[in-house]
Amino acid sequence: MEEEKIKLYIPSNVKVRVEFFKGFGFKELIATIIVAICLIPISLIAYFCGNKSYLIPVIIEMVGVLATIIATTKDENNLCVVNQVKFLIDFLKMQKNYEYEYYDKWRN
Repeated sequence: MEEEKIKLYIPSNVKVRVEFFKGFGFKELIATIIVAICLIPISLIAYFCGNKSYLIPVIIEMVGVLATIIATTKDENNLCVVNQVKFLIDFLKMQKNYEYEYYDKWRN
């Protein structure tokens, strides 16, 4: 016999995963670490092309990491900025334009 999967309703305030702070867990931490590692070459290029000051590379790293944290932190509805942008793009792709010409059957 086939086993029937029963979906369990989980209330909105119950946490189903480990989070460091509200809406930021391991999945978001991994994305943040990947972005920080990808920004290291850019920071090194900025360091060597600039006047050998640590200020610009540190700012690049901090802004990149903070932007990633802000973009991936989930809100009360379990949505983050990245998911909302994905939904917006999908919605815009679905939209169709229907040209409409008004025809007044009583005047023509």
